[in-house]
Amino acid sequence: MSPSKPANRRTPGTSSARKLITTVLTFTAEHPTPTINELAARVEVPVSTMYRYISLLRETGLVEPIGDGRFRLTDAVVGLNAAADAGRTTLLEAASNELVSLRDLIDETVLIARRGGENAYCVAREESSHPVRLQFAVGQAMPLHSGSVARVLLASMPTRERLAYLEARRDEIAVDRLDLLTPTALDDVRRATWTQSYEEVDAGIWGCAAAIEVDGNVVAALGTAGPIHRLDDKRRATVIKQVRASAQAISAAMTHISD
Repeated sequence: MSPSKPANRRTPGTSSARKLITTVLTFTAEHPTPTINELAARVEVPVSTMYRYISLLRETGLVEPIGDGRFRLTDAVVGLNAAADAGRTTLLEAASNELVSLRDLIDETVLIARRGGENAYCVAREESSHPVRLQFAVGQAMPLHSGSVARVLLASMPTRERLAYLEARRDEIAVDRLDLLTPTALDDVRRATWTQSYEEVDAGIWGCAAAIEVDGNVVAALGTAGPIHRLDDKRRATVIKQVRASAQAISAAMTHISD
């Protein structure tokens, strides 16, 4: 998974810090040991600048050389991963049984996603018995403007942040989807706490999602998706009702845990 390209409109005065962070995110399972030149190309900075970034990351113990001009992340990032896992524990504890029950009830793939910066990340997924291929895999980053799960998370953002995100990503958004992303449309999603999508992420796939909330704040989205040919109007209405009920149950469980 490649890191998302930084958007064009960001907090002023943070360009170097953003590119330094992007450098760390460039180390992936697909590209675990890049060279300085490879990193510079992916982050879109001069090689001389990348040398400075790598020097700082070595100083802080986040990266180390392994020979042949290549670098890798150190075990220091294990602590970051542990911190991320700890932050998800309450959600996954509260959602685990409900996620399986929902999957069994509707026999469609179900998932939970959280927002991290300008992406939605799938943190849990239960597969249906039907063979269906979805792009939203556990750990995968997806843009906030495509699909019902991501749109629930986008709608939960403060209006100003939403507008900045959409302005930065406007070249990535299909013209026929713009009406789904207007301030009014997203406000409606936020108030309703759910939405649905038709072929926004995967061809031939319908999906719906509902917000998981704690104290009125959206902390995640619960969603499902399946082939349109298997989900007629009546079936979709039933699935929407069940997804919303499960999201409310998870919200209640999380509130209980946090009390």
